[in-house]
Amino acid sequence: MNYPRFFEEAIDQLHAERRYRVFADLERIVGKFSCNLIRLKARRRPIRQNRADH
Repeated sequence: MNYPRFFEEAIDQLHAERRYRVFADLERIVGKFSCNLIRLKARRRPIRQNRADH
């Protein structure tokens, strides 16, 4: 069995069904609750959660 091809086809099928998920790459900042950095490609930018969400 060609495992790399098997998994590539399985991932392609998930993409086609729109069930493939990519999670945000977040960086927590020690001592600053609810303040994070999000990594987008080679950039980082701050994000802040709404306190009402907690």
